[in-house]
Amino acid sequence: MAAAAAADDPPPYPKRLRRLLPRREASQVVAEVGPADAERTLVLLAHHDAPRSGLLFDPDTPKRLERLVPGLFARLDTSPPLMLPVVGGPALAAAGAITGKRWLSWLGTILSAGSAVALADIGARATVPGANDNATAVAALIAIAHALAERPTEKLRVMLVSTSEEATCEGMQAFAARHFAELPRDRTFFLCLEILGSPHLTVLRGEGMLRMREYPQRSLALLDGLAAELGLRLVPNLRLRNATDAVFPLAAGYQCAALCSCTELKQPANYHWPTDVPENVDYGTLADAIRLTEAVVRRLDERWLE
Repeated sequence: MAAAAAADDPPPYPKRLRRLLPRREASQVVAEVGPADAERTLVLLAHHDAPRSGLLFDPDTPKRLERLVPGLFARLDTSPPLMLPVVGGPALAAAGAITGKRWLSWLGTILSAGSAVALADIGARATVPGANDNATAVAALIAIAHALAERPTEKLRVMLVSTSEEATCEGMQAFAARHFAELPRDRTFFLCLEILGSPHLTVLRGEGMLRMREYPQRSLALLDGLAAELGLRLVPNLRLRNATDAVFPLAAGYQCAALCSCTELKQPANYHWPTDVPENVDYGTLADAIRLTEAVVRRLDERWLE
């Protein structure tokens, strides 16, 4: 039961157990610009809350690993599957109980205990300032709103969506439940803006906590082509064993993409750490992300995906 509940919680899954737990209010912001009767819609996503810290997110850990195994992160193109022990621990313990193999039960118990300790540590920590994750993306969303106020789109409706994200993307799940039915898959494009203040921009090739989902090739070609036109270098071929808000439209079959940033070790800078303050944001990367996002808006207003 524990394994099933854990596997049901990561986005874009239904979170059946979480619905039984205590709730609190959260705020969503949805604004629209451009022709209300436009045939096509671009949805720009950014979440506006900040996470708690925890030893799991210590930024020195990747640096230590790189010193132990030089070139490790240059060879990796997918982040670690952090949710795997949370689901795998109780699953292994159950398998050990069913088969009578004590070593499976012990392994599952150890993984489950480790996950519980890590989550308890996160729960006991304070909220970090959240400058890179994710005030940078909210700033980009506001910058695009200013640009569209000065020069509105002519044929494209643009939805500017800021969600409450930290409880495994529940804000985006609520947006999907409310709006996906009115957004046709063949005439809607989603662009998620996520952590835009690290030194290097990237467009994710795929993401998913338990199941890797690949982004549509037409969407990637749009972002890659516009980045090349603007002279922007993107860190290539990165996949995320975590989740952004884009995982919901990705799972639903929309054309979509996730614009993010990372360090030279392919990690988000100051991720879930007290050093995530405005002084540590790379504003050059943020400016480039805004330029690329506006280019997506203008190109889709000019012509739809080829």
